[in-house]
Amino acid sequence: MTAATQDRPEFDTVQLTIKPGEAQELVQQTLKGLRSSITEDGILLRSQDGMLVAILRDNATSDEQQRTELAYRVAPPSELATRKGKKVFESLESHRA
Repeated sequence: MTAATQDRPEFDTVQLTIKPGEAQELVQQTLKGLRSSITEDGILLRSQDGMLVAILRDNATSDEQQRTELAYRVAPPSELATRKGKKVFESLESHRA
């Protein structure tokens, strides 16, 4: 778990085998209604009302390796942001390391 998610128990983290920018493009092609911003913590994906849904963070160990850490919201289950977090994960699941 990274600094961006270690204080957020409502997030799960998985590793992906694509670059963060490519992951962001896939998510935006698949899901509507998400805003993204680039910060020092990575690419933040938020719902239209500003709730943090997911974080895409570069986790490559070399120039040749494409690795992204995806932290996505999993709780509370009734929240719209949690449902969107699950959809972000599902849209990128085929790239799971």
